[in-house]
Amino acid sequence: MSVAIVCDSSVDLAADVLEQHGLRAAPVGYSLGSNLYLQGEQSHHEFYDALASGQPLTINGVSSESWEAVYQAAAEGHEDGVVCLCQAFGSNSPSFDFAEYAARRMNHFEDLNVRVHQTPRSTAGQAAIALALARVAQADGTLEDVENALDHVTGSADIFMITPDVDGLERAGELPLVTSSSGLGPLDFGVPVFRARDRIKAVDLANDAEEAEELLLNRAADILGGEPSIVVVTHALAPAAAARLQDKASSRLNLDEIHVTELGPTVGGMLGPGAWGMGFCNAPPS
Repeated sequence: MSVAIVCDSSVDLAADVLEQHGLRAAPVGYSLGSNLYLQGEQSHHEFYDALASGQPLTINGVSSESWEAVYQAAAEGHEDGVVCLCQAFGSNSPSFDFAEYAARRMNHFEDLNVRVHQTPRSTAGQAAIALALARVAQADGTLEDVENALDHVTGSADIFMITPDVDGLERAGELPLVTSSSGLGPLDFGVPVFRARDRIKAVDLANDAEEAEELLLNRAADILGGEPSIVVVTHALAPAAAARLQDKASSRLNLDEIHVTELGPTVGGMLGPGAWGMGFCNAPPS
């Protein structure tokens, strides 16, 4: 494999999945109250318990030092270089700037060819893109092949999330903005469906969880257009809901690959425990 694919840990893919697909992830840093963490240092239960207790959350992103370390490790044995996928979820995320700075240093001082791509997709949507590119890279695709695949799959990549309530958004101070920009009216009189790209946007309001899942799957089916697809179901301490959505997606969509992840701090910190949903994209051309 001549091209290495790097992303950040907000994709929430398990270590064995990353290893199987030849992916490397740089750790996202965050603060809970006065405590600093890298993603993975807390269990999901510890994180969501602290969040529910009222500890304020700040996403600090990936440092340039962490990016450099991951670039160097990923580049070994990949003579065509490194493709880095970086999202900039939220207006204050420094991860993309740090990724570019680290890439320039690697290009100049280490003679490593690092290409950084900012994709306006988050968590499970970004994970689906990373899995798609890994498939091309593992088939001995060139740097041009990988970047062409990125162009191909990004247009079909998206992520939709469901929450049983809006308590998480209210705790995060995001509820007024999300409500005012949705055009749906108050979001606490139903089960909302959100699109989570570079920000959270409410797109549907269902009467119950079953209807919300149907609305989510209808949107996914329309976007994917019946083509073979990669799907990543994600959840924040809601494994039963994730399993149900996985079953529905498997029967409704033309799946090439499906994974289930646990939602981490980047989007989970805004939606709170109980959220579930899925990211997806079309599979890359063979």
